[in-house]
Amino acid sequence: MIKLLFLLLIVTVIFIIYVEYSVGGILIRNNSLNEKTLNLSSLFHFLLHPLYNKFLWNFKTLDINYPFIILLTIFLYKFEFIKKIFINGCNP
Repeated sequence: MIKLLFLLLIVTVIFIIYVEYSVGGILIRNNSLNEKTLNLSSLFHFLLHPLYNKFLWNFKTLDINYPFIILLTIFLYKFEFIKKIFINGCNP
């Protein structure tokens, strides 16, 4: 369980960096004084936006869909775990 949480943390950080690079202006924005600031509320809303709007469930935008990336990560993690059980179970 700790390994999964650590994996999800790493995936989340990489996802935030990727989204900031590919989309831009999600986490780092210019404020009213034209200074670059961290905008955590914008990032939080962007991460949860696919849960409210189906626009980001398009095949072309799945790379910036946080719930999809998290579900895919969990699936791949669990699949690897199940695969190890079967391999270790067949070879004592």
